Amino acid sequence: MRRYGYVGILGTSRNATRSTPEERCRQELKKIGFLFDLDGTLVDSTAAVMNSWITMANEAGIPLEALAGHHGVPAEQTLRNVIGDREEAEIQKWIRRVTDLEIADIDGVHAVPGALELLAELDDREIPWTIVTSCTTDLAIARTRAGKIPMPANSVTFDQVTSGKPFPEPFILGADRIGLPTDQCWAVEDAPGGVTSAKDAGCTVAGVLTTHTREQLPHADHHLEHLNQLLGKAGL
Repeated sequence: MRRYGYVGILGTSRNATRSTPEERCRQELKKIGFLFDLDGTLVDSTAAVMNSWITMANEAGIPLEALAGHHGVPAEQTLRNVIGDREEAEIQKWIRRVTDLEIADIDGVHAVPGALELLAELDDREIPWTIVTSCTTDLAIARTRAGKIPMPANSVTFDQVTSGKPFPEPFILGADRIGLPTDQCWAVEDAPGGVTSAKDAGCTVAGVLTTHTREQLPHADHHLEHLNQLLGKAGL
């Protein structure tokens, strides 16, 4: 059984139905775990993200086109890419501003279709999983609560790593936290930066086509039109 609880919407892990001996045997042979991105993968937060970043960009005098292509990249890294020539104090100001805006704006944030059912099935079958996100801990808690998504206590957030996505560190840490090597982990991602992060970490990557097309995620090993396809793709 899983030996860690949940934070966020749930205080403790729910009682999972024990898997059958046959299922446990298959799982032992495969030894697969899952590492899920959050925004665009488990929760749909697109409107909230857009509102927050447009507000901040207008206040900071940042052209909106400069932010294109940064979906899935941590806010701090995005702003350093875009306004890295400004004074450090100003960069920190806008990092705090957009983070505060995002935490406050959870209107319309909801679970991606199939996410709740998939996570419940993983728990029922005692298959290890966790969240690997570019959100800070506070933002991840706000969005999982809004989407009623369980947030494992061993989730990986941006403030727990030195280099976030698209660097591999987040998924390396996520695999370690569920007790598996990265080559036995499936990463589920919706953004190019996340796919790069997971691939470079050594994970098998399933690209879920919620915010990007198949052509925009060419390096994913598999593509999912719906989360209910994941376990079948993984042979489970």
